Amino acid sequence: MTSKAPCDLQAEKGILGCCAMGAYNDAVADGVTEEWFCDPTSKTAWRFIQEVAKDGEVNEERVLLAATRDPYWNTRASELDRLIDCAPTKYNYSYWLEPCRQKMRQRRYHSYAKELLQSASETSDIDALADQAESELFELRKFAESDKGNNRLESFQRNMDMLEAAHRGQTVTGLPTGFQDFDSLIGGLRNGAFYTLAARPGMGKSTLAMNIAEQLAVIKKIPVGFFSLEMSEDELNLRMLGSHSGVNTQRFVNRRDPEEKRLGQMENMAQSVAKLNAAPIYIRPRTDIDINQLRAEARRLVSANGVQLIIVDYLQLVGVDRRRNGTRAEEVGEISRGLKKMALELDIPVIALAQLNRSIESDNNRLPRLSDLRESGSIEADSDVVAFIYCKNQKAAKEGRLLNQIYVGKNRSGPQGKFNICFDRHHSRFEDWREHKDLVELAKQSG
Repeated sequence: MTSKAPCDLQAEKGILGCCAMGAYNDAVADGVTEEWFCDPTSKTAWRFIQEVAKDGEVNEERVLLAATRDPYWNTRASELDRLIDCAPTKYNYSYWLEPCRQKMRQRRYHSYAKELLQSASETSDIDALADQAESELFELRKFAESDKGNNRLESFQRNMDMLEAAHRGQTVTGLPTGFQDFDSLIGGLRNGAFYTLAARPGMGKSTLAMNIAEQLAVIKKIPVGFFSLEMSEDELNLRMLGSHSGVNTQRFVNRRDPEEKRLGQMENMAQSVAKLNAAPIYIRPRTDIDINQLRAEARRLVSANGVQLIIVDYLQLVGVDRRRNGTRAEEVGEISRGLKKMALELDIPVIALAQLNRSIESDNNRLPRLSDLRESGSIEADSDVVAFIYCKNQKAAKEGRLLNQIYVGKNRSGPQGKFNICFDRHHSRFEDWREHKDLVELAKQSG
């Protein structure tokens, strides 16, 4: 059984009549394109009005005059008259806009359903089809909220707003990481951008990622999605509890402090639990998730919870379809491309943690390089920003604190650079080096 594509001819004629009488610029600003029209005659009329607009203002007189010179419309002037009669004034434009938009959206869903039915009958990879179907459906839903991408004026306006904010001194144009030097270097976490945070095991990748999530969700109340492929939700929450409350949870478990002090720590942690539980952090502990499943779950988090940042810990643990029999480098490349596509599709920043090769451990005197990223050069190519955590001087340590460095080795929208940062292992958090100048002095003395 075949079904006819939804169409509202009266609304199409109304829109076209209003455009011919002077509402053309309003229609373009609202994202109207040829796709909005189903009837072939309506499509032809829209293209004709577009041609008139290239030579100047669109109004009834200029449209009818142009029709007398057009080889197609000079014998169909009566059709243009009927279109204009559907809209006695250009101010009827807003009346016809919404029904025309709704029919256009219906046709998109109609086409989507037909193509999905055909693909479902022919596919041999149901998981890939499911990912594609969800991605296309998400795009259809996004259109209802905003027609960004079809309206260049809105795009320019967003850029002007960003530049004006920078002019006023607001250099962080994306989501703040909570670390002054990091934000100064990369300008915050920008929508549609893919960030790779890389290090050897034990350098604090997961801790830094959780600190960023805590800064946004707890302090700024910005929803964050966190995919953990290595640690359980309990372990992540324990780390966050220690970071937020300032309690050394390992020391607390081992009862190294007197009971009175532990009672005070229990009170601090109870207060932190209430704040952390209220924070919009959505942790998804998965050890068996592949890139298609991850993207599908991320779409749900954005759609249902308004998530504005996705963190993946860590990239090389994400799975792929094993039936394709690719090399490990090809698999990791598929994952990194999938994460970049996800950032663009959802229009949010995505942070992926990544492991470095062992080769860097044999030469502590050099900066990490992009080639140190384990198993694939695609991570470097797909990332907008690649940042490395490393330690230049292991002797710059005191009371569980270690002076680390972060090196931004790739920054598509800005310069490379490096800065100091303190890793407080006892409390599972990174802090500004300015609060730990004793470590800086130790580094100078032992360097």
